[in-house]
Amino acid sequence: MIESTANTGRILAEYRLSCPPAEAEDLARKIAYEQTVELPESLVTNTLIRDQVAGRVESVFQAGQAMSARISYNPELCSRQLSQLLILLFGNVSLYPGVRLVSMQLPEGLLSAFRGPAFGIDGVREMLGVYGRPLLATAIKPRGLPLTQMTAMAAGFARGGGDIIKDDQNLADDLPAFKERVTACFEAVAAANAKTGGNCLYFPHISAPADQLETRFQYAQGLGVRGVLLCPMVYGLDSICSLANRYGLVVMAHPALSGGFTGNHTQGIDHGLLLGTLFRLAGADISIFPSFGGRFSYTPEECRGIRDRLQEPLGNIRCALPAPAGGMQYDNLPELCRFYGAESVFLIGGALQAEGPDLETTTRAFRDRLLEYFPERLRPPAGALVSACEIPDRNVSPLRGLLKYLEGFHWQDRRAIDYKPNNTLPFHAVKRVELMGQHGEQTAFDLRYFEIGPGGYTSLERHRHTHVVIGVRGIGKLLAGERRETLGYLDIAYIGPMEVHQIRNEAEEPFGFFCIVDHRRDRPLAP
Repeated sequence: MIESTANTGRILAEYRLSCPPAEAEDLARKIAYEQTVELPESLVTNTLIRDQVAGRVESVFQAGQAMSARISYNPELCSRQLSQLLILLFGNVSLYPGVRLVSMQLPEGLLSAFRGPAFGIDGVREMLGVYGRPLLATAIKPRGLPLTQMTAMAAGFARGGGDIIKDDQNLADDLPAFKERVTACFEAVAAANAKTGGNCLYFPHISAPADQLETRFQYAQGLGVRGVLLCPMVYGLDSICSLANRYGLVVMAHPALSGGFTGNHTQGIDHGLLLGTLFRLAGADISIFPSFGGRFSYTPEECRGIRDRLQEPLGNIRCALPAPAGGMQYDNLPELCRFYGAESVFLIGGALQAEGPDLETTTRAFRDRLLEYFPERLRPPAGALVSACEIPDRNVSPLRGLLKYLEGFHWQDRRAIDYKPNNTLPFHAVKRVELMGQHGEQTAFDLRYFEIGPGGYTSLERHRHTHVVIGVRGIGKLLAGERRETLGYLDIAYIGPMEVHQIRNEAEEPFGFFCIVDHRRDRPLAP
């Protein structure tokens, strides 16, 4: 990490220069001008361009066996686009030998333009209902397996207590085959979950020509898939960011092609900056990378850099989960547990299959080994962030058969609580009553009663789960996508996944409505 740019309002980047010390200052100035005006400094005679557009060399200094240069840039040059930021920091000079981008710091105004992970660590754990230990993941491989064997692998891993099973990144099909494979694997995992009471998630790999990506996202979302595997270096950082936010799916980012940037230690981009910070800004909830000690050449220092960049403070960007892979063996789990800690995803591929043909048994053995070092919890720890719409009222009695209605839109043993405590999305004059689902009932849905005072409104938001809203008192206004509907007594409205919506009360009397949602649901997102 380099010094703050909060006072300057500029982007600050650090480059490692493999050149003689006497040449470092000249190379730094070439970088500053090449990355901004693409002209030699001697030809930039316009004072405004020199002051407002050209990069500035802030310092040049010795860093171990190499030289380092810190160069600042006007943030307006990247137009609040992640791909353009990458071009600004490393576009043309990626062609220079001996120049490596090792760090960057963004001013708050620019950092706020990037939403980052839609779920992050807290959201993924909330979706799985697992806390306190590393998550266990594997991949469906090798390519060429019959579909029956793929589904058997997915089901066995789920029955063994695994958390996430993903497609291998080389699995690619035409659309009909994609639908058949994804449906079969999703249903196999769902059936295993139903049998064990577990909550394993299946993440298909989305790979298609650019004009077909949306179709595959739509199909996966409609099927009920909760996350996907994507290759950011193939489709571009801004594209991944846009798709992740539009469809509300967990993004597991694969490092395919990233070795072209990280493999040469005197050129390219620092491992932590690319697979940590940039992938996180692009919306990766989980970032896969090769762990040290495996079949790739990553060092512990490089893996530590990725791990730390995914979880260090970064404005309001959520923290993401590191997913070390490629070197995860049963025998080295103790060392890996100490190194990566609980907030990680252990992606174990071939080692699971190498331990024996019964994937259910080998998965359970790996999971039990993790539990030797980390006590599993099925509730978030005290003080952890949880979705505001999933905070139960613990001061009430559980439903034992009949919930009696009282006068004035009150129910026995139920009281109004905060609409969204500690939530950053604005709202006004809203109260909430959790009627069913949060008090020990075995339901797949929650039933709530909301009441909006005159002039009040719920937060303007979107999320992957759906709503059914039933008006029971007064008159309200529903804003959902392009729709603006009036809701009266016993009117029923459906709000689809990722549809931006808000309910307002423009009348002089309270507006009350029932709301039915999934018991397990994702966090609300800003529009």
